[in-house]
Amino acid sequence: MEVGDRDFLNINALRDGKHDWVEANERMANVLSQKGYHYQFVFARNAVHVDRAVREQTLPEALEWVWRGYRPNF
Repeated sequence: MEVGDRDFLNINALRDGKHDWVEANERMANVLSQKGYHYQFVFARNAVHVDRAVREQTLPEALEWVWRGYRPNF
């Protein structure tokens, strides 16, 4: 999972804990960790939603992480 500090940035958004994408992703990562799930969390500075530069920089490592330990049956 990845979140940028400018994901859906809206300075007029309510500060009620329901409209902050960064906080929501941090909470989700915490829950996944508590439940024992394997996950990867990327926090990107100065990045917006589906930021191309972030995607290009993190995709190769994310794919390696997803496929770690995989052994094909030939």
